[in-house]
Amino acid sequence: MQKENFSERKIIIGFKTIILGISLYIIELMLLPVFGFLQKEQVNGNGFYTEFWRYTGEQPYPIIFFLTGIVVLMGVILLYMGINDKRKNG
Repeated sequence: MQKENFSERKIIIGFKTIILGISLYIIELMLLPVFGFLQKEQVNGNGFYTEFWRYTGEQPYPIIFFLTGIVVLMGVILLYMGINDKRKNG
């Protein structure tokens, strides 16, 4: 009984962590134009990019995307562990 509750908690926390990570990705992508505006003087000395997608390769965005990916991966691992524990115990 105690293990079932712990498995359920892992599943719920894993699912919430995945949702959090996806939400962070969406917010990060929505903020690309703002980041582009702030960086427009600093892109290789050539002004600013007209396509905001090109800012995903400018620092600090690769690091931010990597850290957000770790959050999503942690959620997937927790979800998998919870489902696996629940299957073993029930």
